[in-house]
Amino acid sequence: MHSLLTGFAHRHHRCRGRLPATQAAVTTLLALAWTAADAAGSVDCAVSTSGVAFGVYDATLNTPNDATGPLTVTCTHVSGGASRVSYALALSTGSSGNYAQRLLRAGTATLNYNLFDSATRTRVWGNGTGGTGLVGGTLVVGPGSGNNNRQVSHPVYGRIPAQQDAATGTYGDSILVTLTF
Repeated sequence: MHSLLTGFAHRHHRCRGRLPATQAAVTTLLALAWTAADAAGSVDCAVSTSGVAFGVYDATLNTPNDATGPLTVTCTHVSGGASRVSYALALSTGSSGNYAQRLLRAGTATLNYNLFDSATRTRVWGNGTGGTGLVGGTLVVGPGSGNNNRQVSHPVYGRIPAQQDAATGTYGDSILVTLTF
């Protein structure tokens, strides 16, 4: 098993005040950095993302603010014959320290949110403990044109619950993505 640790940073932009509630323009950007090596030297895998954009959060609405963004696993053939690579993706708790409710922060102000492993948003995407889920898959990577680089995208389903009292500000959180293969 190899673990690849990746930073997954949430940056949420300016909120505009409304009376009595608040609107928040919310865009998630995911910053990535990692190191990993395959002990057998035959396959190297990495994670990339383009981010999750929540758009505008309006505290007066009765519906949650939902958004998605991809995490993409890319495995590349390095040497030898074809290899079957099984992997798992785990997400950390972020600044909240627990999976029950992740927190976006703007100074001392917070917005509750969470990340899920399916469009139903019923199971929190975590590390596989305490009822959270892992996302995984299998790729076959080998020598030759068209076989030496395989990719799979996994949607990250985000949700900011409705009718939170959000202060004006720039909200953020950092999530660590762990790729184990």
